[in-house]
Amino acid sequence: MITRRQFVTAISFAAAAPLLARVTQAAGVEPIRESRAIFDEGLNWASKDSADIVCERIARAGFNVFMPCVWHGRGTIWPSQLAPWDSAAANIPGFDPLAHLCKVASRYGIEIHPWFTVMRRDREFLPQFYDAGTPGECFDVHREEFRNFIVSLILEVVKNYPIHGVNLDYIRAGGVCISSRCAGNYQSLTGRSLLLDRAKLLIPGGSAPQLIAWQERAVGDIVRRVSEGSRPLNSRIVISVDAVPGHPIDITQGRNSTQWVKEGLVDVIYMMHYEPDPDWASFRNLQASMTRPEALVVLCGNYEEAVSPGRDIPPRDARKVSALLSEARKFQQGNGVGLYLYSRLSDEQIRELGSQIFSGKARPSWKRAVGPVQPRDVTAS
Repeated sequence: MITRRQFVTAISFAAAAPLLARVTQAAGVEPIRESRAIFDEGLNWASKDSADIVCERIARAGFNVFMPCVWHGRGTIWPSQLAPWDSAAANIPGFDPLAHLCKVASRYGIEIHPWFTVMRRDREFLPQFYDAGTPGECFDVHREEFRNFIVSLILEVVKNYPIHGVNLDYIRAGGVCISSRCAGNYQSLTGRSLLLDRAKLLIPGGSAPQLIAWQERAVGDIVRRVSEGSRPLNSRIVISVDAVPGHPIDITQGRNSTQWVKEGLVDVIYMMHYEPDPDWASFRNLQASMTRPEALVVLCGNYEEAVSPGRDIPPRDARKVSALLSEARKFQQGNGVGLYLYSRLSDEQIRELGSQIFSGKARPSWKRAVGPVQPRDVTAS
């Protein structure tokens, strides 16, 4: 619930932002070049008033890139020609939440990078894209018709909204599909038994390279088509994925993010590590092995695990969050830092980040696979 005081504060901040920018420019203080992204998996931004509140809060904390989840496998949070409305979002006739967010964010100098949980299915709908053999709560990535659908859905947003990037999450198979349809597809492509090769993955030390390649082929097809379809529509767009390179889930479910970077399909890998004490040394080894080490961004967490099931997930101590981002900043080579999750961004974290690690103003800047993008002011369109 948004209070009257919060709303008034947000409007005041928005009105003052252009004046503050002119004062800063007149004083000869040039903002630094650093992308500071924060992810929102909820619908905190999806109403007329809440878009202002969210943008004001993250701007006050020092963030300049907002990743709103616009597809969580329940429907769309924009008026789509291809899919029904998100079952968890209010559908107000004549109101487009994503268009409104883009307009509000531009006043704060915040880039919008819509976030899609690609294979995730959080609702019993679109039954033509899965069946009983599909991994639970997923769409079947091995169905060409699903890949056609999800690529078209993402490109619909790229084409129709003044966005700055696209973030692909849950860009993995979700498991191994065991339907007769998948078994037939696997047999036709490899000449092998899907069930036998799947069983090999369950044996300690077992491997099934043909199955892994099959998964990578289907998942990678989506990444390639989104990347190649987006760039002609928006030459400055940033394509990012959320992944954990080298993790068994990534290996067995087709999420080959470092290869996508190598091929120039993906600009940024947000490496998901939300634990309180990440293994920073392993991250350095991974980054050193990459053809484009600048693509790696450590995505930190700002919350602690719930003490017991059913309990609220508490925000992490503000100083700890600042320390994590400071360490993550040492890895960034042109693509900034990232934080998950907006719903756990406390007022204490906002004060700490805005006065410490993010005390200096910054404009988004990206080092892309197709060449560096110079920082630019974000203006209302």
